[in-house]
Amino acid sequence: MTTLPPVTIILFLTGIAVWVEGVYHLGIDAEPVPGGIPATDRFGSMRATAGGPGTAMAGPLPVRAVGWIMLLAGLSDFVQAFYIMAAKPLGTPETVRLGGLVAIYAGFFTFLGIAQILGLDMRVIGDAAIPVGIVPLVYIPLFFADSWMMRSIIVIWGIAFIATWAHTHNWLSARIFGAYLVLVAIFTFFLPPALLALGHPLP
Repeated sequence: MTTLPPVTIILFLTGIAVWVEGVYHLGIDAEPVPGGIPATDRFGSMRATAGGPGTAMAGPLPVRAVGWIMLLAGLSDFVQAFYIMAAKPLGTPETVRLGGLVAIYAGFFTFLGIAQILGLDMRVIGDAAIPVGIVPLVYIPLFFADSWMMRSIIVIWGIAFIATWAHTHNWLSARIFGAYLVLVAIFTFFLPPALLALGHPLP
């Protein structure tokens, strides 16, 4: 599995989305600029600006840009999931399991992107993150028994999804959450494809 081309595509594209999400929650480029669109809080819910009629409104919402990136990453992951299933005889246990694993993450990133674009209640997305973080742990002995890096990645992702629930329910600050996502992007999304591109197997 660690040598399949779709894996590098999945990791890199999703890594960009996770990186942008993390940077945004760190507060970098997180505030709208003047331009006539209402301001937003950190996860996309619309809020009124003070001052009443005639007050200058905030500009384009950064969270929507983050949401679009996340949505496109999720849809791309769905494409890669179908490719994985079609690369070998369709319906074999290996392709069904691996394609299903990728689809689990693809579904969540798609939901998250849509919610951020539309400014929906992120607590629901946080609730969805719990099974997304836990269920893939059962895949560790099926696909990743020979790679400690992939085993650790699945666990780190699981923690990230639980942290998503904690953040959306105000149990975890935006900056701590953002810092963790940035580290997740570097170690679990950017490093593995870089190693594979250099011809090194994942340890």
